[in-house]
Amino acid sequence: MSELDPNFAARLASGVYAVKNEKTRSAFYTTFKNYLELGEDRKLQSSGLTGKTGGILLQTSHMMAVAAEGKSGSAYENQAVIAIKGTASLMDGLTDLNAGLKSAKTGGMVHQGFLSTFNSFVDQLPQFSTNVHTIHCVGHSLGGALATLTADWLKSHSGRQVKLYTFGSPRVGLEYYAAKTGRRIGAANIYRVYHQTDPVPMVPTWPFFHVPDGGDGDFLLPSGLHLKPWEFHSMDRYAKSTRGEDNQPLDWPKLKSRRPQDFLDSSIEAWLKADGVVSFTLNTARLLSAAILWVVKKLINLTGIAVVMAGSTTFTLLDRLAMLMSKGLQLAKDISIWVLRLIRRMAQMLGIVIREGAEMTLNFIRQVFIQAHHAVSELVRQAGRTLH
Repeated sequence: MSELDPNFAARLASGVYAVKNEKTRSAFYTTFKNYLELGEDRKLQSSGLTGKTGGILLQTSHMMAVAAEGKSGSAYENQAVIAIKGTASLMDGLTDLNAGLKSAKTGGMVHQGFLSTFNSFVDQLPQFSTNVHTIHCVGHSLGGALATLTADWLKSHSGRQVKLYTFGSPRVGLEYYAAKTGRRIGAANIYRVYHQTDPVPMVPTWPFFHVPDGGDGDFLLPSGLHLKPWEFHSMDRYAKSTRGEDNQPLDWPKLKSRRPQDFLDSSIEAWLKADGVVSFTLNTARLLSAAILWVVKKLINLTGIAVVMAGSTTFTLLDRLAMLMSKGLQLAKDISIWVLRLIRRMAQMLGIVIREGAEMTLNFIRQVFIQAHHAVSELVRQAGRTLH
């Protein structure tokens, strides 16, 4: 078997939440005893990984992940698994307005908080047996972000095939990192699963990107209308979504067939052109995110201006994004009209009234982006109450 099936990956991502210490780590292996070995007889350097999460001033250390090799005779023989758990302790940092940027060990700019946690356990990543040919990295929420960093690092250091499975993962890095990681691991080896109304994949906000952001490895799942749509961030919901109506596990092609229609360029254009009333909901937030990235790409392709410059700490990411939009308003009408429509649409969603003839100043654009960011962050904080 070359990849984990969706339900088994979901069970691993869910089961690792119960791991608190060595005793509960053993319980994790007991749950998956038909597939995984503890690894002691294969001389794993470590099978329980301890990491640190929290803010800059206060960090707590706890078991973050478990590693194991496939059991002899099982479908996962000569393969290995690293399951990494998420945690609510980084929820505020995940939505931090001025999400710090640092260069990943493999290159490219990534979220500082995610990288800090990854760095706290990277030296514990085990040396798997020489007969292991494939390593599967699995995680939910923050664990998905950490699994992404782990998979990228392992691919660049181990020389083995690496496969990545994330559920409801936030964005990890900027476009260069996302594209580079996707190429390094390989599109066929990435499985990013997320519900349509899960708000966590919307953060950190622009200009962060997913791995992948569309394409074959992008498994968007329907979640319909619900009184508490953020509950679709829970691992219980993801585990349920990997089973069919007969409660039998689905394979990846069948999971892909459930994908709802995504936003096309034509639908983004139509939404930006519309003048109808629009409110800030999970669905409109997803559409807004797609529209912002659509306009940003147009601006960058035309101007060649990078949103983020490495080593620059004078401005926040949203400051720089506002500056890019302000610059766009000064350009030719065929691009400036889209910037204007985007800002007006965002203001309308936030209940901000723009007077006829009012000037779109840099400060006004910045405030619109900040308020939109706060609105998305509030959706994410609600999701943080139902992490798994």
